[in-house]
Amino acid sequence: MSIKIDQRLDDNIFTEQKPRIFTTGAFLVPMEIKKNNKKRYIWVVDEFNDDTYNEDGICITPILYACSKEEILQL
Repeated sequence: MSIKIDQRLDDNIFTEQKPRIFTTGAFLVPMEIKKNNKKRYIWVVDEFNDDTYNEDGICITPILYACSKEEILQL
C-alpha cells in the first residue's frame, strides 16, 4: 500500500496530500499507531540528511516538527 496514493490507513485519515516533497537522504523509523486496540505501523521521517526538493524542483529545508505547513517547510 502506498500512503502517498491511498491517504487512509484502516479508514483513518492521518496525512495530507500536499505539499509533496522528495529527498535524496533521510532516516526513517517505524511509528506504531492503534485503532480499536490493533497495532499498525507506518514509516515516518526521523531526520533529513541531504537535499530535499518540492514538486517544482526547488531545494527546500524541511524540519521535523512544526505547528503549520509553512513552518515545517521553512517557507
